[in-house]
Amino acid sequence: MNELKQDRLYELLPTFYRMRDAEQGEPLKALLRVISEQVDLVEEDIDRLYENWFIETCEDWVVPYIGDLVGYEPVHEAGEPSSLDTPEGWQRNKILIPRREVANTIRYRRRKGTLALLEQLANDVAGWPARAVEYYTLLGWTQALNHLRPDRGRTADLRNSSAL
Repeated sequence: MNELKQDRLYELLPTFYRMRDAEQGEPLKALLRVISEQVDLVEEDIDRLYENWFIETCEDWVVPYIGDLVGYEPVHEAGEPSSLDTPEGWQRNKILIPRREVANTIRYRRRKGTLALLEQLANDVAGWPARAVEYYTLLGWTQALNHLRPDRGRTADLRNSSAL
């Protein structure tokens, strides 16, 4: 560790305390160097935890946990996920729970609107372009008298021969 990084906490002290510490043989500087080592470890841990919040930057062992949080379920034919206690379990889960599929699940949950999501999902699953259509807007139906919608289509009046 370089000298500047070791003494960064010491440099935050007012000059009066640093002068007084120098007169006494710098015991405060030595103490703050030890504390600075622990501060560096805590900062590295916080940085690693922050990176594990996101599926794009997280470590491999975090992917199954994020998948569980968003409700991702692996394909049943592939088998059940294993325990994370062993290296073999980590490798199995890395294969069973791919990062891309968990990221897609998160993306699908963030999408607004079912219709656009169905088109994207069909394209991702089958690899073919898809077009989803809401047929309820194209259906002919009789309107309720207490909730008329004049802009919606109506059925033809068969009794009015001039309109036909």
